[in-house]
Amino acid sequence: MSHKHATEERHVYKVTDIVLTLRSLASDERKTKANTYHPTKMEVLGVCNPEVKLVVKELHVAMKGSSREEYLRLCEELIKSNILECQLAAWWLLEREKKIIPTLSLWEMGKIKGVLDNWVSVDTFGTFIFGVLWRRGILSDSQVNKLLDSPDVWQRRLALVGTVALNTRSRGGTGDTERTIAICEQVVEDREDMIEKALSWSLRSLIFWDKTAVESFMTRHESKLSSRVKRDVNHKLEHGTKN
Repeated sequence: MSHKHATEERHVYKVTDIVLTLRSLASDERKTKANTYHPTKMEVLGVCNPEVKLVVKELHVAMKGSSREEYLRLCEELIKSNILECQLAAWWLLEREKKIIPTLSLWEMGKIKGVLDNWVSVDTFGTFIFGVLWRRGILSDSQVNKLLDSPDVWQRRLALVGTVALNTRSRGGTGDTERTIAICEQVVEDREDMIEKALSWSLRSLIFWDKTAVESFMTRHESKLSSRVKRDVNHKLEHGTKN
């Protein structure tokens, strides 16, 4: 697969070609940074996100007219490669083919879930797919809440990130105070760094829709919230920005 000139030839659908293209764009410097900022058990090639997204854009053009099943099959194969950039490419490809994600079943979601052991993967999957399916009722509230009982910080973060999709207009969100606050209430005293950051993100995503509910939450839990959450959310409440 050519990075600059995607064609409609069948070979663009092959994962091996996509991996070769990505490897040609990799750098040791980027790989080192990635392994430092979001370490994972997957292989990391060292390709920056804009480059991966450009490959995805060309692939999407080349796949014009492909069936839903072809998209999902390719995404599953990309994820099975156990390469971080391929996993992200799979989700970004589905994001481009707008009609697929809202129609996913739980079984299909499971096949493209991939490895969720770093914040980049969790946040991408959580906002692109997990949260959208929750908003549409494919995932139940009880299924999402169950993640908060997990000893795995990434599962707990996924539940919080899912609320961001409920409140993000670009994901179809129209504001969901009840479910967002219900999730946030359960992690007020969780001092894991990744949970504190996700809690802040979740609350800030709701401010556009229900500022009063967020203000009430902050007042109610003022003595228990971390300084980071209080600083970022209160700044958003007062000034409209995180910091």
